[in-house]
Amino acid sequence: MKNLKTAKFNYHAQAEWLLLIADLLRSGFSLRHAIEFSGAILKRHQILFQEINSAMQDGKSFAECLKPHIKTNLYYQLLFAEQHGSLEECLQEIGKLMLHQEKQRQKLMTLLQYPLILLGLLVSLMVTLKIFVFPELSQWGTGNSQNWADYYLLEIIAYLSGGILVTSLLVGLRWLKLDQLQRINALCSLPVIGKCYQLFYGYYVVTNLAMMIRHGLTIKEICAIVIENSEQSFLSILGKLTRTAVNQEYELTEPFRCAQFLPEELKIIVAKGSTLSDLGSDLTALANILFTRLSRRIERLLALIQPIIFSMIALVIIGLYLRLLLPIYHSMQGVV
Repeated sequence: MKNLKTAKFNYHAQAEWLLLIADLLRSGFSLRHAIEFSGAILKRHQILFQEINSAMQDGKSFAECLKPHIKTNLYYQLLFAEQHGSLEECLQEIGKLMLHQEKQRQKLMTLLQYPLILLGLLVSLMVTLKIFVFPELSQWGTGNSQNWADYYLLEIIAYLSGGILVTSLLVGLRWLKLDQLQRINALCSLPVIGKCYQLFYGYYVVTNLAMMIRHGLTIKEICAIVIENSEQSFLSILGKLTRTAVNQEYELTEPFRCAQFLPEELKIIVAKGSTLSDLGSDLTALANILFTRLSRRIERLLALIQPIIFSMIALVIIGLYLRLLLPIYHSMQGVV
């Protein structure tokens, strides 16, 4: 969250505040009392909490007050929980996920510190060699071949830059034509990181579905709520597909075909025909499993970052050695 009148309310502070509100609600506080109390505890952000409280006094919901300050998917999650679920439970889940994401971000920055220092030193070395060493080497009787090598190198860089620019432009234009659901499917299809997107959005859908089903809503009612409140988000599109399949008494194959991020386990659980109570429990268990899978996947990706960067640095160092030694080698051949 951010507010010009208050200290910066970063992602970590947001997560801790949402968890604090969840704990206060569990302790018997009303929502407005919890917000007032959090202003006394977190004085750096007191003005922001006062604005939220004032907006709620004017009739706005808690989710609407937070809408300008939080991500869209979190806003809809809070909105559904406030209207048709357990806000306390939702705040707990959101806070837990946000804290986990912040820990992963901090771990990523820690992993990048040493490689970035090496990259900085390597760039400094390359600049030094370019200014002081390579001009001297070009005078060793290999100036003409060196100029041709530089020319071809610049030509390769130009072609690569042009290709990347044109490809980026075409991808950007295609991206603008996609709806929200198609964009998420595209993210889920990306190599290496696509599986993380798939697990995250699967967890997001299953968590909201489990929360509303545990509070007595049927699939049809959930679809109607999502379509009404989600505007043009991917939840709205997914709700329309699901409602059409349910109304026409088809199997729920179309939503799973159009949404790659929906886990196959969800289809099996929904097709079992369990009671709402059992279905809610099954979906809650599935949400926990997806969260664990997401955490493990991110951990594996983070473990690959340093080896990849070090490999790139090694290739650059090898290239510098070749650039230094080849002119000397050619010069010595001429002497021999």
